[in-house]
Amino acid sequence: MPSSKLESRLPIPAPSIRPGAKLTTAAISEKFGVKPHTPVASYCRHGHWMGLIPTKLPNNWLLWDESEADALLVGRAVKADPEKIDEHFKRKTSDASKRPAHIVRKAEAAKAKRLSGVTTGELVQ
Repeated sequence: MPSSKLESRLPIPAPSIRPGAKLTTAAISEKFGVKPHTPVASYCRHGHWMGLIPTKLPNNWLLWDESEADALLVGRAVKADPEKIDEHFKRKTSDASKRPAHIVRKAEAAKAKRLSGVTTGELVQ
């Protein structure tokens, strides 16, 4: 029984009738009412977003499991698979050449700044 009139009026999302249905990042962020960057950033930092682990396509798009998203929306807990999280971080750290260009430029600039201080005799922090 709902505890308030507002809760009784909130629609309960229907579970997907398609087994293995997937959602794009834009669709899942709309479903949860967040910005599209939110699930992507969480996946990048933590290896999951609220227990959801997406499938990464060859074109780097992410597809999220619709049945797990529906389970979260109705209040059931979704547990992230630790093996998939470990696999995600191994893939991220395996090839340094895959780092984003802006991060590479920033690291190179910081290194150049440190080295320029060493050659002039002063220590740059």
